[in-house]
Amino acid sequence: MFRWLTSGLLLRILSALLIVSVVPIYAIITFTQQTYQDTQTEVVTQSQQALDEKAIQGLEARAIVLANSVADFLGKREDDLRFLASQTPDAQTYMNFGTAQSGDLWTITSGGVARRFKMPIYREIAFVDLSGQEQIKVSNECKEYPFTCGMVEDNQVKDVSRVTNTLYKSETYFYESKKLKDGEIYVGSPIGFRLPPEVAYASAQYRPGERYRGILRMTAPVFENGKRIGTLVMAVEMLHLMEFTAHVAPSNPLPQAEIDAREADFSYMINPVGWAISHPRHFNIYGVDENGKPVKGISEEDKDQADNLFRPGNLSQMGFIDPAFPKLVLQNQQGKNGTLWTRENQRALIYATIPYKGGQYSTAAGFGLVILSTDGGRLHVDAEVLSKQFDNKLEDLSKFSYQLITVTLVAVLFLAVLLARTIVSPILRLTSLARWIEAGQWQKVDTTTLDKVGGGAEVGQLARVFASMTKQVYVRETELRKQVEGLKIVIDETRRKKAVEEITESEFFQSLTERAAKIRQKQRSSRTPDTDKK
Repeated sequence: MFRWLTSGLLLRILSALLIVSVVPIYAIITFTQQTYQDTQTEVVTQSQQALDEKAIQGLEARAIVLANSVADFLGKREDDLRFLASQTPDAQTYMNFGTAQSGDLWTITSGGVARRFKMPIYREIAFVDLSGQEQIKVSNECKEYPFTCGMVEDNQVKDVSRVTNTLYKSETYFYESKKLKDGEIYVGSPIGFRLPPEVAYASAQYRPGERYRGILRMTAPVFENGKRIGTLVMAVEMLHLMEFTAHVAPSNPLPQAEIDAREADFSYMINPVGWAISHPRHFNIYGVDENGKPVKGISEEDKDQADNLFRPGNLSQMGFIDPAFPKLVLQNQQGKNGTLWTRENQRALIYATIPYKGGQYSTAAGFGLVILSTDGGRLHVDAEVLSKQFDNKLEDLSKFSYQLITVTLVAVLFLAVLLARTIVSPILRLTSLARWIEAGQWQKVDTTTLDKVGGGAEVGQLARVFASMTKQVYVRETELRKQVEGLKIVIDETRRKKAVEEITESEFFQSLTERAAKIRQKQRSSRTPDTDKK
């Protein structure tokens, strides 16, 4: 019934339709996808370069703004110093001033709760006489550093001409201040006790840790009636300076309550010689031991020691980690801003010189550098979004292509079946009838079915012509058979007569005839006498 399904003609029709329809579609789709991918590669590459440049420019601008903010903060502290140095030394004046000068801090507590609070900007405000003896002193005392702090009058005045009596056992600000003239100021280097890694706060990495508590000394001579009577000493809480970088994740334009240094996306500051003076890991900040001696920093000679990377960091000594680190210090010494990349562009180091020129920082290096350190891959986020959009569109195109090919295949199969039913099946039927006619099996031939064959005008006409031809052949064959039967009878009679003639004309038959005639003659002769007697 379904012989047409295995027909060679059907296979040829199906193959032809597939070649004519699916192959061009597949070729067009393949070409389109390849072109789309090439365009994507070109556009994303160009966009990535442009976006990276734009991102770097944005981060450089951000670093400059941050550096300027630090410089402005230090400038205000210098203004405070000059103002208070112009006032008559008085404990209450210092107390009121210190209490009024407070700054906002923002952090995550050890319990994981974000908290904003105020803390006095100054750790100490003191008046030191010409001999080095502290005469007046107010200090920032904390019940829980840095959350609950306040200015109090400090009765533990000391002779700071002896450096061992200074807060960090090695400060020489008294001797530096003795050199100052009217209108000049001294600004020291940030200093504080170094925190070991097992106890140091490290932002999200270790919230319960102890926070680094360093200071920045600033001094100015105090004059009365044109005569120098002593020195005003103010110690800025370094936590306020550290606050400028504590919430900056370069890849995120918004301030963060807390930075996780493990994410390799944080900011820090170094002084002009390369020491870290702010860092999310407080054990990496420059510090001194209990005797006031600087703690050894990260070094190449100790690179195999387990604690090496947990020491204070000095970028000028960290070239063994990456050559970009000492280059940052060199760039700072020239007062430059810009971007350096670590090996294989793994990290971007965006830096800006802090343009504070007070005291010893009157060089091109200023107060040091603000450095935004981030993974190079984070700068590609915008380009990755664009690439993802391309990928989504390409995926949609692929889905549409597969759907189109599927629909085409179904349509081709449907057309092939339709053609098979309307062309192949009738042709196979005609072929079968022709074989029966050839074999003379007229009992199987039903010419009435040929008149019902569809398949279009051509196939139907062919069937009708074949039916007419079959009928004519049948009639002619029937008549021919009758004629042949008649011819057989005539031929048989002719053959019989010829055979009789051949017999009668033979010598034997002639001899036999003569003998028979003689016998009959004798018989007649013998009968005649008898007849006469009667």
